[in-house]
Amino acid sequence: MCCEAEHTIANLDKWMAPIKENVEAMLAPATSTIVHEPLGVVAIYGTWNVPVVVTIKPMITAISAGNCCFVKPSEMSPAIAMMIQKLVETYMDTKAIAVVNGGMELAKKMNSSKFDLICFTGSTFVGKIVATEAAKNLVPCILELGGKCPFIVDQDADIPTAAAKCMWAKTLNSGQVCIAPDYVLVHETRLKAFVEAC
Repeated sequence: MCCEAEHTIANLDKWMAPIKENVEAMLAPATSTIVHEPLGVVAIYGTWNVPVVVTIKPMITAISAGNCCFVKPSEMSPAIAMMIQKLVETYMDTKAIAVVNGGMELAKKMNSSKFDLICFTGSTFVGKIVATEAAKNLVPCILELGGKCPFIVDQDADIPTAAAKCMWAKTLNSGQVCIAPDYVLVHETRLKAFVEAC
């Protein structure tokens, strides 16, 4: 996360710089400029499988864009959730970042609140609930939901490389990442070699 924060700090002036835009000739001598502004308060839901990165990374992004954050780490990783809360309360501006710990009841209350943006990473099932509740208050959402990731091996594939990448992706974090392949589509002429290489 240190690299993410350093990268954000190094690029923030460039990212936040006003952007001059052309205007239609009939509007001359008018000028047009895009000025980036904070949204307000961003709700961030952390995950149990990658609890530090998926909680802290969007927090860095939201804060660097001038927003305040309401952060709910996953209740399924209680030790990490308490650590995140303790670190934020010790080292961060608690007027800008609030960390709350709790389960489903807290999540339901958050979902019905009028945040300016919701960042949720998790299952498609829960993502639909978050999006439905957010829509009632016209709250935009960034949803990174679990998917069914195919791994495709065509007849021209480098089999040792394909097998190594497939096994790496499937075993990363014990397979508990959204990009872990759920199934492999292998050209019939390469099936035996691929299975043996895996």
